[in-house]
Amino acid sequence: MTTARLALSFWAVVEDCLVDFHEIDRPEAAKKVADLWRRLPAVEGDADESFSDIIYHTEPWQVACHLANSDLAMLEYQSEYRELMARNGLSPVMAPEEAVFRVHAAGIG
Repeated sequence: MTTARLALSFWAVVEDCLVDFHEIDRPEAAKKVADLWRRLPAVEGDADESFSDIIYHTEPWQVACHLANSDLAMLEYQSEYRELMARNGLSPVMAPEEAVFRVHAAGIG
């Protein structure tokens, strides 16, 4: 299960990616993130809690690319992305060349 702190860090990375790499203004980036976050399924009662964690198994980079409707090559920004992740208290789950997951595959887009 994803903790609240990790979830906040995840969404902060997504927003920062939109601003830093996709050159979207901070208010618009925040709105895109909030709109997606609100559309995510909520887990209630005895439902499978892992279902709500599906999005957190995707790299924040991929979520930002989906929201910006622009697939940037992560390898070109590897160093900056790692710094951004560290700044938000996270570390990349996989090497950029292995990050092949798409938000679409998770049924979010």
